[in-house]
Amino acid sequence: MSQERLARAAGIDRSYLAGLERQSKNPTIDVLDRISEALSVHPFDLFVKPSSCASILKTSPHRPKRPHLPRKKR
Repeated sequence: MSQERLARAAGIDRSYLAGLERQSKNPTIDVLDRISEALSVHPFDLFVKPSSCASILKTSPHRPKRPHLPRKKR
C-alpha cells in the first residue's frame, strides 16, 4: 500500500505519515488506531517485531533502493 493511499484511508497527511516512517514524528494513540483500522490490523500488530523476511518486502522489485544520503546539519 502506498503512503498516499494509507494516509488517505487513515485520514492523516501523507507527509506526517512519512515522518512516522522515518521516526521523526511521534503518533498519538488516535493516529495509531486510525492507521491500524486502515490496515485492518489490531493496533498491537503495529508494535510486533518484523519477521526476518520483512527486509525483503521493504523495497519494490520494480524500483531500486535509493542510496542513503547524509542529513544536512542545521
